[in-house]
Amino acid sequence: MSTKELLRTVAVVCALTASLTAHAAEILFAHVDDYGAYVDDGNRIRDFLVNDGHTVTTRHLDSAVYTDYAIFDQIFVYDLYSFADNSAIQNSNYAGIANWYNSLTDQNLILDGRIISSDVTWTNANGMSSEEAWIQNYATQLDLRGGGLVLGTDHNAFQNGINQINIGIGINPFHGFFGTYPTSQAVVDSASPLFVSGLDACRADPATHCINDNSTTGFVATGLQTNGQTLTPVAYHGSNADAWDYAAVSSTMGSITFGTCGGAGQPSCSIPEPGTLALFAVALAGFGVRRRQNQ
Repeated sequence: MSTKELLRTVAVVCALTASLTAHAAEILFAHVDDYGAYVDDGNRIRDFLVNDGHTVTTRHLDSAVYTDYAIFDQIFVYDLYSFADNSAIQNSNYAGIANWYNSLTDQNLILDGRIISSDVTWTNANGMSSEEAWIQNYATQLDLRGGGLVLGTDHNAFQNGINQINIGIGINPFHGFFGTYPTSQAVVDSASPLFVSGLDACRADPATHCINDNSTTGFVATGLQTNGQTLTPVAYHGSNADAWDYAAVSSTMGSITFGTCGGAGQPSCSIPEPGTLALFAVALAGFGVRRRQNQ
């Protein structure tokens, strides 16, 4: 193999490695409404995604009917609006997002019933915040799996709009509320792909990882849904036995803890990391070099 061919091979491998490790998703961050006390909080959550290198489009679903949802890899829907939120324009957009999700090859879903706590201004009792990394990991895990949908709201005053999307994709609605800061914390399943190291220690058990709710958290759907998907608790209030009834966050990604991945008849708990895929590409390139040398 000539030096020129070797350099060309190395360049191709480097380009492939870069594309695998630095892919930035095309994300829609959709506010259900454009008015209310928590619009700025939603925009700060959006900025977490921008800070992570993603291309983010911001829209308000009450402003116009959109028909181009297919251009996005991921859609984040943020509902912290205490109105009916079921105008004809909004309902058309809810249907558009539901149709987008239902048509996905990879139907990855994250439900967050305490997404307002992901605003960096909502810190825990020690003034700490790991929420930016938490939200960024949503995008990372969806990116690794081919895209998907994040639905985020809070307690039952804010769930009217977003639950129309739940209906459209065949999952149970957000409902109710839990606790009031500073007593409200959600135990995080460390075997979930959505786990982020460096989370807060739970007040009752410092050995347990928590994400702070800092609000009256809504509950999310868990278990088998009418669309055939199983939603696994990611963060919950109480013990493992309580998780399916008192989940603050759930997802389709599964967990060893709850037997929803890695077991008989269940999908693998892990997927290749970008670095692993890059090494695989390097190995393939090396195989090509060796093959040419043997010809």
